[in-house]
Amino acid sequence: MLAETLQQRIEAIPVLRTLLEALYKKRFSGNAWGTFHGVYQSFKEANRAAPQTKPLGFNNAAYALEFEDRLSRALSFDYPVMFWLGRLIEPGTRVFDYGGHRGTNFYAYSRYLKYPDGFKWIVCDLPEIVKAGQELARRENRSEISFATSFSEASGVQILLAAGSLQYIEAPSFAVSLAALPVRPQHLLLNKLPLYEGNQIVTLQNGGPAFHPQYVFNRKDFIDSICAAGYELIDQWDVPSHPGRIPFHPEASFRSHTGLYFRSRS
Repeated sequence: MLAETLQQRIEAIPVLRTLLEALYKKRFSGNAWGTFHGVYQSFKEANRAAPQTKPLGFNNAAYALEFEDRLSRALSFDYPVMFWLGRLIEPGTRVFDYGGHRGTNFYAYSRYLKYPDGFKWIVCDLPEIVKAGQELARRENRSEISFATSFSEASGVQILLAAGSLQYIEAPSFAVSLAALPVRPQHLLLNKLPLYEGNQIVTLQNGGPAFHPQYVFNRKDFIDSICAAGYELIDQWDVPSHPGRIPFHPEASFRSHTGLYFRSRS
């Protein structure tokens, strides 16, 4: 806390701030995976500000090969999700994993949870990543997992999981997409969400292979929007492994991402 306050004070000195911002932008344009840069009004503005050292967006083959180490183990932020999945899944349950990459969570969680008869896991992601996921499922001979590229296929599933993906969807908002489903999921497990108490903003993230804009949501507005779609908040947890410091913008920074579990009221 003391170090953080001192850093903010140093960044507030005009002459030092100019120098530090230039040094940080150089670092950000390289291999500073997971770091943030700037506060913007829109995805378009954030994209314009992105360095030219990497491409923009997730739909590329390099992203499809990420997270190889995550396929066989759970990390600290996975345990609240597994806790609830262990209580919710039963024979015939269908999970819709929105932004689930090649099925990272499906494979990792299978080491800790017993998937029952008739269980199905549907991963929704971008075409390049879906292609890699389908190839992996064939190699592993896993018939429980399938892939989609449209959110509309979440209609009628029992559980919708979004573990660190919602902030990267420019439009429509998650609540609007959810309300448009003919049959809404009974349970929502939303993990690694950037929620804080200020106004919604956009920042730019160094994602490793590429840069991408993302939202930082106002906590109350985000939760209220899901409740307005017919859900009640059952549980929430901090994800301290994912801080949200945006250098030179303490007003838009936050200490930890958040996880939420909602249940349908109907």
